[in-house]
Amino acid sequence: MKCLLIMPRWSEQESLFPPSGRPYLDLQLQCLGFSEMGFSELEPDAPFDPARIPEEYQLILVQGTTEPGNRLRRSLLSNLGLSLGLDSDESDRLRVMGARSLYDAQGEPAGFAIKRRGRMVIYCEQSVWGLRRALVDVVRDYLEEGVHDIQGVVRRPQYRSCWMVEGAIADAGSLTSEEEKDLGLCRLRVLPNGDTAVLVPTQMGSEFKGRLQERLGEQLYAKSPRPLEVLLGKQLREANVSIAVAESCTGGLITARLSAVPGSSAYLYVGYVTYANMTKSHCLEISPVLIERCGAVSPEVALAMARGALRNSGAALAVSATGVAGPDGGTEEKPVGTVFLAAVSLQGNVLEHRALYRGSRDRIRYQTSQTALHLLRRLLKQQQQ
Repeated sequence: MKCLLIMPRWSEQESLFPPSGRPYLDLQLQCLGFSEMGFSELEPDAPFDPARIPEEYQLILVQGTTEPGNRLRRSLLSNLGLSLGLDSDESDRLRVMGARSLYDAQGEPAGFAIKRRGRMVIYCEQSVWGLRRALVDVVRDYLEEGVHDIQGVVRRPQYRSCWMVEGAIADAGSLTSEEEKDLGLCRLRVLPNGDTAVLVPTQMGSEFKGRLQERLGEQLYAKSPRPLEVLLGKQLREANVSIAVAESCTGGLITARLSAVPGSSAYLYVGYVTYANMTKSHCLEISPVLIERCGAVSPEVALAMARGALRNSGAALAVSATGVAGPDGGTEEKPVGTVFLAAVSLQGNVLEHRALYRGSRDRIRYQTSQTALHLLRRLLKQQQQ
């Protein structure tokens, strides 16, 4: 089955939280049986008629707006033969008559879903990512009721679960031993952040999942498609632990991802962007002699950055990153993509990591930020043991 995502012509960041939310939405839909995700844009105030979409798409997912007038919603209602009415005699809330309402976390109507001519049309007036739970529920219900593809055959999903794993896994065979060939039935998808999504076959039971979890160990950090900054934020809040960040090559990206999560002020104390060597010395109290002797891109400076952020912020944990994001600046000893990271705690725990990332400057910076969040996740787990 295929899904088409229709979005107004604006930044995806405004529609899918977080900015990295698109891969996670794709994974959730893939677990529901949609093997392909198409993408199309339209002007925010343009009309839209789902009948013009090719029949090959069994799900049309529309990201709407909350702008006054909302021509997109009006045209969609008109073309689907729907209208607005009151939620009930006792309520003054508007709902779409003849369609199933989607509700946000506060219980307010924020979209609708309907079956038309053997396929689903779902309209989200809030962030698609914010309504993902309601969206998944309604798609699953419609599939169970019997939504047919263009050949008239109900497609059942091959993968019911999607586990998030730290780092890249080359192939499913690397999960297996000679005695565990069935683990190779999992499907792997490498994400832009450098991690791997492991799609677990629907027919596999608890014994299979237990062996898979044992094989993955600490690399497994979530059993559903979830951005790491959201998962880490929840863990930090529950543990009442504060953090600080010191970054160079990422230019504030680590801090930006952490602060994008609502409620992050409960644990994020400060982010230092020390791009120039002099700011590393001034803001983080790193000796210029250390920078000159070891180089700004070195494990010694990464560790000093983390310790300086911890010392100056009063936080319980700190993480740092310094590296060569490219496209220039690499050497034979430290080519483009070389990054050194460190994480430290007030209890004296230290985690260090050297990475050699591949790809564009943006890709290197984003993978660096993902590794930094993983270091914080691992350090928090150590502190709690």
